[in-house]
Amino acid sequence: MTDWPPGSFMSRLEPRSAARFLSLARPRSLPANRVLITQGDAEEQVMLLGPPGYGASADPACVTITSVLRNGTEAMFGIRRWGDLVGELSMFRETRPTATVTSCAPLTVRVYPHQVFEGFLEQHSDAWRAMIAVTAERQECADRQRAEFAGYEVEARVARVLVDMARRHGVPTERGVHLGVRLSHTDLGKLIGARTDAVGNAIRRFRAKGLLLTSYKNVVIVDMEGLNGVYEAA
Repeated sequence: MTDWPPGSFMSRLEPRSAARFLSLARPRSLPANRVLITQGDAEEQVMLLGPPGYGASADPACVTITSVLRNGTEAMFGIRRWGDLVGELSMFRETRPTATVTSCAPLTVRVYPHQVFEGFLEQHSDAWRAMIAVTAERQECADRQRAEFAGYEVEARVARVLVDMARRHGVPTERGVHLGVRLSHTDLGKLIGARTDAVGNAIRRFRAKGLLLTSYKNVVIVDMEGLNGVYEAA
């Protein structure tokens, strides 16, 4: 398999390294709404996310990353697509996972014990470079998100996260670009640090302006430039 999503860990590997990595673990098929990794879990493993199977319809985005804070609030740190890794940061920090990983679409996973994954990295320098690039991009995204919490209103933050998701793993349709993942207003609020009602109000305004089409947990961006303009004008 060579058509990994651009920017994913697997897309950054040289063909021989990618083939070797896939050979180290067998794929397991999992349904949507399955917990892959639990916050605080003692198991030491890294997982590679994959599509549900050859010829099957696959949502590019397939897991959510969430964490329960000390005050009981649940925050969503991000969404991962197939071709990405999950669980790798706890290996480098030598700590238990600080977040829960849950499938939001059917997928396959390959599971690698820490020792196996570390050995693969040591034998393939391009894999180390891929890890550094992916980690740096995620850190940059997290830094930008923290800055936006302080500097932008909810409407601009909603616009930004929708455009960002559509560009990363959106699916073109006849009506526009589907986000590639099904999220409720509450889920979007967890991503940008906003209340559910505030997110709902922003979505309704975008819909009234003809920027979006929405149904339950589904968002299709009709006017990408117009929605991006909401963020840029803020």
